[in-house]
Amino acid sequence: MQLCTEESKYCERMCNFLFFTQTEASSWTIAVPSSVKGLLGSCVVIPCSYNYPNAKVQTFTGIWTNDGNQVIYHPTESKMLEQYRRRTKLLGDVSKSNCSLMIENLQQNDGGPFHFRIELGGYNSFSYLNKKVSISMIREPNAIDFSAHEDIKEGQPVSASCSVFHSCPTYPPAFHWSHSGEQHFQAQKLHDGQWKATSILMFRSNRTDHNKLLQCRVTYHGGKHQETSKTLKVKCKCAFLNINVIMHGLICAFTTQKKFKHGQTNFPKNLQR
Repeated sequence: MQLCTEESKYCERMCNFLFFTQTEASSWTIAVPSSVKGLLGSCVVIPCSYNYPNAKVQTFTGIWTNDGNQVIYHPTESKMLEQYRRRTKLLGDVSKSNCSLMIENLQQNDGGPFHFRIELGGYNSFSYLNKKVSISMIREPNAIDFSAHEDIKEGQPVSASCSVFHSCPTYPPAFHWSHSGEQHFQAQKLHDGQWKATSILMFRSNRTDHNKLLQCRVTYHGGKHQETSKTLKVKCKCAFLNINVIMHGLICAFTTQKKFKHGQTNFPKNLQR
């Protein structure tokens, strides 16, 4: 039997060390966009999910810090920068790999970059420095995408839609219509923390809607709002009915007059002279 030398034992230990170190490092992964758009004065959600090496972890502490290692979110508020207290919140369950962060009342100096750090009680801690996220500030929301048929017939079903983009799914924009009807809300997740919110209004047109504005007003979390509108043109059913009646009356009158002109009457003989 061949005995291992001291040198071979050392090499074996080093190989094992490097193998386990690389395996552990590859387990510390995170999915977070490099940049998200945020409306000033409103809120923004940074979507985030992470992985860590398999271990029997008892406690999870999720932390967000800026480039200067200053804490912008911590479960213990006193450990945070004062300007971020009561403005940041970790969404979801950090023990289930959810590290999504919400920042409310977004301000100009909230641009970052920021990174996530996880502290696993009784095991290890890790800062995801290679995956930082910045916030691109928007002073005013993008224009509303408004769709509606302007020329409609009386009694016809009408469907109008109003869509906007935002980055705060926790508090989506609120839609207000100038016309009553059945409303439906749709939320669509896009990419890099962006969402599309759509409100659909359905109603049956009436002659009183003619030349009236159909207005859509959108209010964002934080108070900013915008609106757009279109003028409805309703073709009244009665107009077609009246035309038919008038045309029918003219034809009858013309025919009667023609018969009288040629003496073609069908009066009873006892009434004719």
